[in-house]
Amino acid sequence: MLRANLYANKLADYIKAGSNTCSPKLLSELAHSEVDLIRIRVAENPRTPLEILEILAADKNADVKIAVGTNPSTPEHIRYALAFDADPNVRLGLAEDMSTPVELLEKLADDTNPYVSCRAAQTKEYIGARAQLNSFDCHRFFHWPSMGMDHPELKYA
Repeated sequence: MLRANLYANKLADYIKAGSNTCSPKLLSELAHSEVDLIRIRVAENPRTPLEILEILAADKNADVKIAVGTNPSTPEHIRYALAFDADPNVRLGLAEDMSTPVELLEKLADDTNPYVSCRAAQTKEYIGARAQLNSFDCHRFFHWPSMGMDHPELKYA
């Protein structure tokens, strides 16, 4: 029974850490949890204060650092520091993230780890391709050849 209560408390903390209504004070407390998943949820939460993100950016767990680096509220200087983290998994996590700034992806594309550099180049290429798709340069031309007045047909080239 004690184990079930302990599990329930940890689960409740995990849920609170990811909540949009979680207070900065509670996020600060949860950032010091011994449970990695709770610290990851705090690091992912866009409401996490800057001071806590700075602490979590130095966490011993690579997944916590990745969560900090991919949090939309994380300032550029923290992301930049994480892009040069000793752990290649942290750098790979940033290289895979579509929200990583292109300038940082360019730095990661020069990483000594081939997995990191390849993934950064792929992400940068994908971002560029996606930007082109979102442009209004449509090269399809539609016309309706008449096969008689009753049945117009749509064709494109």
